[in-house]
Amino acid sequence: MKIAIIGGGLSGLLCALMLERRGYSPTIYERLSKLGGVLDSFKRKKVLFDIGFHYSGALEKGQYLYNSMQGLELLEKLKLEKYDGAFDTLYIDDEIFEVPLSSLEFKKQLQARFPKESENIEIFFHKCYEVSEISSKPEQFVKVDSRSLKDVMKDIKDEKLRKVFLHFTIFYATAFYEDASFDFYAKIFINMLDGTRKIEGGGGAIISALKESLSKTTIKKRSEVTKIFQDKNGVNALLCKDEKVAYDAIISTVHPKTTLKMFDDLDKKQRRYQSHIEDLEESPSFFSIFCLIDAQIESNLYFYGDEFISVLPSRIYKGKTVATILAGSYYSEYENLSEDEYKKKKEQECQHHLNRVRKLYDFGEIEVIDSSTPLTKQHYSNGSEGSIYGVLCSAKQKSLSVVMPRTRVKNLYFAGENIIAPGLIGAFLGAEILMNYFEEKK
Repeated sequence: MKIAIIGGGLSGLLCALMLERRGYSPTIYERLSKLGGVLDSFKRKKVLFDIGFHYSGALEKGQYLYNSMQGLELLEKLKLEKYDGAFDTLYIDDEIFEVPLSSLEFKKQLQARFPKESENIEIFFHKCYEVSEISSKPEQFVKVDSRSLKDVMKDIKDEKLRKVFLHFTIFYATAFYEDASFDFYAKIFINMLDGTRKIEGGGGAIISALKESLSKTTIKKRSEVTKIFQDKNGVNALLCKDEKVAYDAIISTVHPKTTLKMFDDLDKKQRRYQSHIEDLEESPSFFSIFCLIDAQIESNLYFYGDEFISVLPSRIYKGKTVATILAGSYYSEYENLSEDEYKKKKEQECQHHLNRVRKLYDFGEIEVIDSSTPLTKQHYSNGSEGSIYGVLCSAKQKSLSVVMPRTRVKNLYFAGENIIAPGLIGAFLGAEILMNYFEEKK
């Protein structure tokens, strides 16, 4: 069985490795000159920066990502780094909240600071624990929990406490989005509190470990797929560099909206399916500033006010903190600009966010090495509108269950953060769930 994988980012490499374990020899098509997509790292002025990965939950022994990486023999190629103290520090209005690496400790801290809400906090944590297990077993992922975060936290009246809990929606780009899927929120919330880790070398280390693990996969870089063909039996070929290549199955890890535009001959049911996907709401996008900060920053800093902004430290370089400053930004403000207009807009937005950060915290000298816009994200992900986590993981969209690995086009499959769940957890979960559709070759 010939299998093509469109996209050489995290999900594409994961799918290839899992298919190899089942006896297949897939081919990856990557339109850029290097693998990794937005998970990769890059160097500027000899400084290593992380693009889209800074830290993740579920990496404590026994948790989902730890077990998955161990099963794929990736852990022996990676070094997990534990935070010494709080992994997140939240600045909400005029108060500071440090988030410890323990759900029980965090619960106690919140109960001490919000004594009138003590019982409601207890109940909220209990509800989160109930659905916090992450599983790729078919009987688990087909369950639809349509509750929103707003539904579950309705009894919590203190506005500041609600803001503290809403912080954890930022990990799938829905800050203060009260209609977030509670099911996925709870998994993020508990697995972050009990299993957050950094990885030495950042996202690039994960990509390198995956590349080293592949032995039967053909990798074609600078190879953009422009068309997918089908007949009455399903997809049967793709077009790359004006060459039509036959395949029995195609896995696309690029955005479903982008993928379906590669077809010229969708039937009536498939066009309805395409329309359904086109209507899905996207998660927001960010402006990123890659910089050196002349200060020791131990935890990830999140500032919540009129505008959201965060400072994520990665490592120390010559006594300075290598960090990424993230702030909300809009794809629509960049997509139709000329080259000169784009550069000017990018420079203005960069300076705007730097000024904001300097007013919020005494960081000392900040040396900007590089920056990126939502257009940059769209370029590297081949996605839609530069959304940082693809399709929004809201309660409403989760209940629709429209984006699953098996599509309405026979032998076409989706993987990546736009299905099931976003982020590192979503990439692993989506790839594992997808494997249920491929029989192990004897």
